[in-house]
Amino acid sequence: MTGSPAPEPARMRRSAGDRRAQLVRIGLELLPTTPVQELTIDEVARRAGISRSLLFHYFATKRDYYTAVTRAAADLLLEHLRPRPETPPEQQVTGMLDRYVSWVETYRETHLAFVRGAAGGDPWVAEVYQETRARLVEVALSALDLPDDALRRQLVLAWFAFTEDLVGSWASEPTMTRPELLALLRDVLDRVAAR
Repeated sequence: MTGSPAPEPARMRRSAGDRRAQLVRIGLELLPTTPVQELTIDEVARRAGISRSLLFHYFATKRDYYTAVTRAAADLLLEHLRPRPETPPEQQVTGMLDRYVSWVETYRETHLAFVRGAAGGDPWVAEVYQETRARLVEVALSALDLPDDALRRQLVLAWFAFTEDLVGSWASEPTMTRPELLALLRDVLDRVAAR
């Protein structure tokens, strides 16, 4: 006597929040090889196992989706750069710089698209970019144990612009060793922060 096959489990429906998180996660998985502005909605929907039109149920426009992925990437960058609690104070900044260089090496095209998109006047990119830089300044000031005043914020923000440009070009054409790059970035930051 053979038993009847067990019924297949019913497909579990995701909540709206779970589905949005899944779609953003797919976008993040694609970022190492594809700048956010080049993500195709069809590919994201295919990977999620949903239709293109259903994706637009969760994100009203392509720009809304791109903004959500960009914000999630910025949050990951900040978490990646934040010094670990057990790190001795004298190693916090060096570790942060090393992790930033690794990030740009891993996500070079995406990082360049993010920086250029902000500079090119794309309002949604510029907004996320400015928020991210302001938060990065807070992380740096905290790691340096410096007061958070207008002058130091301005100086560290300028240092970030220098760092973004140098690390971005270094990642495509290394003109110095990685330790030399890190030492230069730290030296410039120390000089700027001492003002």
